[in-house]
Order: sequence, then C-alpha cells, then structure tokens
Amino acid sequence: MQNLARAVIVLFGLLVLVVVKVALSVEPTEPSEPLTAQDVTDTWQGDHGARLEVLADGRARLTDASGWECTASGAPGPLTAEGTWIISRHSDENPGILIKFTIDGPSAVPYCGDYFTLAGTGKSGTLGDGSDVRAGFLGPGRLETYRRVPTP
Repeated sequence: MQNLARAVIVLFGLLVLVVVKVALSVEPTEPSEPLTAQDVTDTWQGDHGARLEVLADGRARLTDASGWECTASGAPGPLTAEGTWIISRHSDENPGILIKFTIDGPSAVPYCGDYFTLAGTGKSGTLGDGSDVRAGFLGPGRLETYRRVPTP
C-alpha cells in the first residue's frame, strides 16, 4: 500500500511539473511595446467602404460606417460622425482606442462610442508603412475590417 501511495505522489508531482512547464512556455498576447498615439493616428479604410481618421489632437472622424445603433429608433444604420479618442483597452481584447462620437440631431444616446482595436502595432511591419496592421470595432454588427491607408 505504501508503494502505491508513493507512486501516486510521484505521478502527481510529475503532473504539476508538466503543467508549470506548459504555463511558462505560453507566449504573452500583449505586444512587447505599449500602444502609442503614433500607432493609431492615421487614416484607416474599411473593407466595406467606411473610413476612419484618427487625428493626433484627439479627434476622430468616421464616415459611411454601417451597423451602428446611434439613431433615434435605435435600429442599426450607417454612421458619419466626429468625436474624440483615448488610448484604452477593453478587457482581454487587443490594445486600441476608445472613440466617443458626438451625434448631431435626434439620437437614441447622447454619444455613440466603441473600442477600435488593433491586431498588430506600429508602422514597421512587412511593408514599412503599417498598412498590414488590421483593426476593427468591437460592437455587434460592426464586422468591417480596417487597414491603415498607406502613406507615400
């Protein structure tokens, strides 16, 4: 009986070692360098026609984006609006910015906002201009993927 108990303890110890090794070998999901304003300020073109301009002075302009519930009826529809942005991160999502748009005219909400998250950071990348960085809004119905507009 003592041999069985020893065997169980040894096997349990080996299992703990394997779990620790696996846990330590998993690469972190956060970028090695924190997101900066330079990573996001630029013009972003959506694959369904929307365009987002993120300006260095903290302003943002979104045009022709679909799936936003910022109307008086609350029904999803197109959005063209201006607002402000700050670097922020929503729970376990990729780093990005929080944009709060001001809505002109009757609206279901005083402002309409969402997180714009980046898959990749910086302007280096394979092309050297950051155009290979993908981004998108987290909100439901906003399935458009954005890419940085290459600058000459």
